[in-house]
Amino acid sequence: MAGLRNKDHGKVELAILESARREIELNGILGLRVAEVAAGANYSLTQVYRYFGDRDGLLARVLGDIYDEILTTVYESYMSYMESLPVITLDDLVNSLPTPIAPNAMGYQEIRLQILATSVKNVPLRERIENTSRDMHTRWEAGLDYVESKLEPGLRIDRRVFTIMLLVQTMYYRTLLGDVGFTVDEYRAFVREILVLKTDV
Repeated sequence: MAGLRNKDHGKVELAILESARREIELNGILGLRVAEVAAGANYSLTQVYRYFGDRDGLLARVLGDIYDEILTTVYESYMSYMESLPVITLDDLVNSLPTPIAPNAMGYQEIRLQILATSVKNVPLRERIENTSRDMHTRWEAGLDYVESKLEPGLRIDRRVFTIMLLVQTMYYRTLLGDVGFTVDEYRAFVREILVLKTDV
């Protein structure tokens, strides 16, 4: 009986989370209404509150999941590409990084900015994305170890480009500049100049 209850518990929780995602896609985070989430999941408001406590609890779970998925997708996509290369050149490094106007990168940035803004007043969400970010930082360090092991002779990554520039700054602000902002070519030239430290062979 306990196993059956746990299965039902998981089914209800999943339906509520899927409904919450649909509501966010349709109306945004600010437009999410718990009553609509409950109706979309075919469960009562009482059940939503029983599983997630309140609106903030529901947002902490669903937005925390989305944030985790975005960071994991970006990391796994990057590493899959790097692992497909027998030797990693400077051009491979530069061209593998997201550009300021790449549609996928910008979509992820917009969602991440919304989640970060929501986390200012939502303590459980803030704690969740802090933990996710720390875990992902550890994964990136291991990934960069691998990348460095495959670099062409004479090159060494300046990891500050990843840990300071790419992780801390948000390229979304580039879109606010419109035509007066830097181009993709200018961005890549900048990254090319600072990404790799030359070493004596």
